[in-house]
Amino acid sequence: LLQLMFLFVPLFLWWPCIIICALCITNVKACPQNCTCFNYSVNCSELSLNKLPVLPADIIALNASFNNLATICDHSLLALKRLQHLHLDYNNIHTLESNCFHSLSALQVLTLVKNKLRRIPKEAFVTLQQLRKLNLSRNRLRKIDWFSFKGLHKVQVLHLERNALSLINDGAFGNLAQLLELYLNNNKLTSVGQTWLYGLEKLEKLILSSNSVSMIESKGWRFCQRLLILDLSKNRLSALDSNIFSYLQRLEKLDLSENAISRIDEKALSSLGNLEFLDLSNNELSDVFMSGQHIFLRLSKLKVLNLNNNKLRSLPSNVFRGLDQLTRLELLNNPIIIFAEDSIPRIETLEIIALNSSDVLCNCKSKWLISFFQKATLIGEHLRMARCKYPPKHAGNLLISVPLDQLTCDVYWPKPEILEQPQAIIGLQGATVTFNCSAVCTGGCNVLIYWSKNDQRLYSSIEEGISDRLENEGNRTWTSYLTIEAVDEPDSGFYRCHVINELTMTVSNHVSLTVQIPPFFTKRPENTVATVGGTIRLECAASGQPDPMIFWQKDGGHDFPAARERRFHVMPSDVVFFIVLAKYQDSGVYSCIANSSAGFAKAEARLTVLDRSALVMTSTDKAVDLGKTAVLQCDSREDKIADGRTVIQWSHNGQPFKLDKRRFIAGRGHMLVIVEARAGDQGIYTCELNGNVRTLRLIVKELSNEASKKFHSKSKSDDDNDDKDDEKKNDDNNNELSSTNVKSRRENGFDILSTAGIVIVVVVLCVVLTSFVWLCFIWRNRRPASVVVAIRPDPLELSAVSTDIGL
Repeated sequence: LLQLMFLFVPLFLWWPCIIICALCITNVKACPQNCTCFNYSVNCSELSLNKLPVLPADIIALNASFNNLATICDHSLLALKRLQHLHLDYNNIHTLESNCFHSLSALQVLTLVKNKLRRIPKEAFVTLQQLRKLNLSRNRLRKIDWFSFKGLHKVQVLHLERNALSLINDGAFGNLAQLLELYLNNNKLTSVGQTWLYGLEKLEKLILSSNSVSMIESKGWRFCQRLLILDLSKNRLSALDSNIFSYLQRLEKLDLSENAISRIDEKALSSLGNLEFLDLSNNELSDVFMSGQHIFLRLSKLKVLNLNNNKLRSLPSNVFRGLDQLTRLELLNNPIIIFAEDSIPRIETLEIIALNSSDVLCNCKSKWLISFFQKATLIGEHLRMARCKYPPKHAGNLLISVPLDQLTCDVYWPKPEILEQPQAIIGLQGATVTFNCSAVCTGGCNVLIYWSKNDQRLYSSIEEGISDRLENEGNRTWTSYLTIEAVDEPDSGFYRCHVINELTMTVSNHVSLTVQIPPFFTKRPENTVATVGGTIRLECAASGQPDPMIFWQKDGGHDFPAARERRFHVMPSDVVFFIVLAKYQDSGVYSCIANSSAGFAKAEARLTVLDRSALVMTSTDKAVDLGKTAVLQCDSREDKIADGRTVIQWSHNGQPFKLDKRRFIAGRGHMLVIVEARAGDQGIYTCELNGNVRTLRLIVKELSNEASKKFHSKSKSDDDNDDKDDEKKNDDNNNELSSTNVKSRRENGFDILSTAGIVIVVVVLCVVLTSFVWLCFIWRNRRPASVVVAIRPDPLELSAVSTDIGL
C-alpha cells in the first residue's frame, strides 16, 4: 500500500503542471498563424493578406497594415466587441460600407492611411460613438459631404491630408463638436469658406498647407475662435486684408510662408495680440517694407519672426516697433541695402539676428547699426556673413569689422526726383478718373512708385475698381498712372505718389479728388387740394455733392402770384414751404428744382385751390355687379363742358386716377368707364370741374361662388393675353366704347337679364297664369242649363219586381 501511495503521489503533483501547459497551448492556438500577439494586441501587418484571419474575440488592438485587404466588412471583425485600436493602413480598401463598424462600438482609434477610398458613404461611422482619432490621409477623396462624419461626436483628431479634396460642403464638420486638430494639408482646396468651418468651436489646430488657397472668408473664423495654431503655408495668398484674422484673438502660431503675399494692410495682424510665432518667409514683401508700414505694431507677445527670402532691399525706421518680446529675427537671403535708424529693435530679449546680406550700404547713416552689431553679444553665425557693398572702398568687408571712424557720407548716391506732380480732380459720380505722376532717377537707378490715399497705401483691386501701372521711358523717366473706376463719395480724399529707390524716397504734393453727386430728392412734393384763404404746405428736400440749391416754378415760370404777393414762405430750419392766404389763382403745377454744379433734378406736384363760396359738391352711390361695366358720370350740364379747353380731373381714394385699357375716360372727360369691374375698383371717386367737386362711391357686388370662379378664371386668361391685346388697342377701345354705351343704357333703363328683371318676369307670368285659370273656372260655371227628361217608373212593374225578389 505504501508503495502504491508513493507511485500515485507524483501523478497528483503533476496535474497542476499539466493544466497550466494545456492553457498555454490553448492561448498559442488562439493567435492567428504568422501574426504576432502580445497581451490583447494582434499584429498581422506585412503578410500579404487578402482576408483577415480568425481573431481572438477579446483583443483590444489590431494592426493589419501593409496587406492586400479590399474590404473592411469581414466576419472576423464582427466579434471584436472590445476592439479599441484598428490600423488598416496601406491596403486596397476602396469603399466603406455603412454597416461595417456596427459591432465595433468600443473603437477609439481608426486609421485607413494609403488606401483607395473615393467617398465616404452616409452614416459610415454612425456607430463609432467612442472614436477619438480618425486618419483617412493618402486616399482619393474628392469632397466631404455634410453627412460624412455623422455620429463622430467624440473625435478629437481628424487627418484628411494628401487626398484630392477640392470641395468641402457646408457644415461638413458640424458633427465634430469635440474636434481639436484638423489636418487638410496637401489637397486642392482653393478657399477657406465661412460655411464649412461651422461646428468647429473647440478646434485648436488647423493645418491647411500645400493647397491652392487664394481667398479667405474672414467671417468663417468666428466658428473656431479657440484656434491656437494655423498653418497656411504653401498656398496662393497674395494679400492680407484688414479683418482677415479679426476673430482669431487666441492664435499663438501662424505660418504664412511660401505664398505670394505682396500686400499687407496695417491692421491685418492687429487682432493677433497672443501670437508668439510668425513665419512670413518666401513671400514678396519688399513693397510693404519700402512703404514704411508698421504691420507688427500690436504683436507685443511675438517671440519668433521669420522674414527670409522676401527680396527686402530696405528696412524703414521703427518697422519692427511693438515687438517688445522678440527673441529671434530672421532676415536671411534678403539683399538689404539700407537699414534706417532704429529699424532693428534694440531690445534685451533679442537673442538671434539671422542676416547674410552682402549689399549693405556702409556710410555714416549705418554707423548705428554697425556699432550695435559690434557691441552685441547675441551675434549669430549668419550675422558674421553680412558684408558691405557701398561705397566701393568698403565693398566686401564684414559688417562687424568696419571701423566706425571710416563711415562717412561724402559719396554721391542717385536720388529720385518728381518731374510732374499729380493734379487735383473733380469727378462726377460713376465716372473714371486717372492720376499720373512722373519721376526721374539720375544715374539710371531703378525706382518704385506707389500711391496713397489719406496717407494710407493703395493697392490694385479689381473688386474696388482701382488699378495702377508703371511705364519706363528710356530707363530714365518713370510714369505711374492711378485709375479709379466708377468713383463714389468714399473715394474722395487726398492722394499722393511715392517714388522710392534703394536708398531714399521722394513724395509728391497732396492732391484732392472731389466726387460730385447729382442732386436727388429725399422728399418730393405731393398733389394737394386746398380751399381759398387756407394755408398750403409743400415739402421738398434734396441732397447731393455739393449741396444743391432749391427753387420753385409754377406752370413752368418763375413769376407766380404767391411769390409776387409775398405769400410764399420758407422755413429756414426745415424743408417745408408755405403758401398763406391761398387764392384760386394759386392753382397749377408747381415744380421743385434742385440745382448744383453736378446737375439738376425736378419734381412736380399739382395744387388745386377750391372756392368754398362757389363750391358745389354732390355725392352719389353707384352699385355694379362683379364683372359688369360701371359708368361714373360727372356733372353733365352743357354749360360746364361746352368749353373744349375745360379739364376734368378724376381721382380714386384721393390719388390721381390711372388709366388703362380697362378703365378709360369718355365724353370729353365727364364720363369714367370701368369695364369688368373688380373688387379693387371700389372706393370714392372724385371729379373736379370748374371748382365744383362731385364724389361718387362705387360698390362692386360679389357674385355667387360658381359665377365668381368663372369670372376670376376669365380675368386670369384675359391678363395672360394683355400683350396680344396691346396691338389692337385702338380698335378695342372703339368697340368697348360702343358696347359700353349700350350697357350704360341698360343700366339707366331696364336690363331683363338682371336679377330684378328675372323676378319681375316670373311674377308677371304667375299673374297671367293665375288669371287664365280663373277665367276658365268662371267660363265653366256660367254655361246655359241643359234639358233633362225624367222617366218615372210604372207602379205595376215596380210591384211585380218586388214580388219576384221576395219583398
